[in-house]
Amino acid sequence: MVRTLCYFVVVALSAAGLGTLVYAQKMSEPDPNEPRHIRGQVIKVDGSAIEVKTKSGEIVRIDLIDGMTVIGLTEGKFTKVDFGVYVGSVAVKLDEYSPIVRDSLSWLHEGYELRIIDEELRGIAVGHRKWSLTPDTIIAHGWVDDIEDRVLSIKYGPTEEEETDVEVGRDVPVLRMSLADKSLIKPDAHIFAGAQKNGNHQYAAMFVFVGENGLVPPL
Repeated sequence: MVRTLCYFVVVALSAAGLGTLVYAQKMSEPDPNEPRHIRGQVIKVDGSAIEVKTKSGEIVRIDLIDGMTVIGLTEGKFTKVDFGVYVGSVAVKLDEYSPIVRDSLSWLHEGYELRIIDEELRGIAVGHRKWSLTPDTIIAHGWVDDIEDRVLSIKYGPTEEEETDVEVGRDVPVLRMSLADKSLIKPDAHIFAGAQKNGNHQYAAMFVFVGENGLVPPL
């Protein structure tokens, strides 16, 4: 179940098993076989399938297959961020350097969101890569290696190049990311899913993020 989520973000795990985490020394390009990212609201649950109305108004039917990963998102607190905590963030690079001092200069990124990830998911999707929220966004997962006010160094490898500095503004949503089950997927829930076309000309979910208590996943 965990390997599916790793595939969606960084394709860092082997498809044959849980595999070995691979540190991303360079920003990886999107994989052509990566699932379609579907963002929207569940309007119907029909047995083992759901219908989702996307932000553009499209109605997409998605099969909820056995073994898919379900992730719950709840409100978190920035005060829970500390050295070594495993986090993820969607961000965009700014035209300025990070205030975190190290031997080499690093670009500062503006965070769109920050997820504090449960320990049982530590190591998932480790790395830095392009993301689909906007043409300029990236996504980074790793452990907090440094903190300067509200700027975090998200580290995913042993060298200074293998870290991304993200500023988390006070108006940026901070969430907690936890493993969950299909019971969260119900009408009116807001989801972010990765799905691939199946033989019935509809989609089969590989993973589903579900915002709890009306939360809209900002990924």
